[in-house]
Amino acid sequence: MLDIHSHILPAVDDGARNAEETARLLSQMKNQGVTAVVATPHFYPLGSVLDDFLELRATAAKEIAELCRESGITLFLGAEVLYYGGIGNSEDVKRLAFGGKYMLLELLGLKKIDDKVTRDISALKYDLGITPIIAHVERYARYSGYKKLLPLFENGDALCQINASFFTSKHETRAVKKLVSRELVSFIGSDCHSSVNRPVTLDKGISALRAISARQTRIIIQNGENLKEELMSFEK
Repeated sequence: MLDIHSHILPAVDDGARNAEETARLLSQMKNQGVTAVVATPHFYPLGSVLDDFLELRATAAKEIAELCRESGITLFLGAEVLYYGGIGNSEDVKRLAFGGKYMLLELLGLKKIDDKVTRDISALKYDLGITPIIAHVERYARYSGYKKLLPLFENGDALCQINASFFTSKHETRAVKKLVSRELVSFIGSDCHSSVNRPVTLDKGISALRAISARQTRIIIQNGENLKEELMSFEK
């Protein structure tokens, strides 16, 4: 299984504090059947220098390379990029894409999701050639304009990722259940930050999701397998 959303790189963001914590997260992943992971440290475009971020990410990845090999987990490098106005016209964001054309996009902090936001998201794909994967969509279900995201998922302008922890929480929303029933969820991710406070719970999430829709679960797992193969081919 591929974990598409993780904060396992040590001392890069609010995720793993050191390599020891990374090792514990990798152990949790291995025990839950994860064979590949995309490291997606937070990138805040208005408060970070891109070159510095990429250098820090590369250094952290080199530090844990042996840990990944020992665990049998293939590491890919990406980022969880915070949305900002005009992102669809920014050539620099291409450097944050993984597999050459995918980017995890976070919408937290928006007052509402309006037509300007959805045009920006679409522009990432049609103007820059980047397929945006909207991170933890369940967090936006109560945002004003949330439903404007649905046509993006239906048309393939963007892909939908939900955190595994959502499916085992007490905060399930009707809106997200509709995404599952309409088979609009492309990926499930751990969004792990800490082996204790925000651990890997993909096994429990998949189990809970399967109880809601076995077919959607199969689609999500297959999407992960397909993306893993694509990422491996890209990096050869």
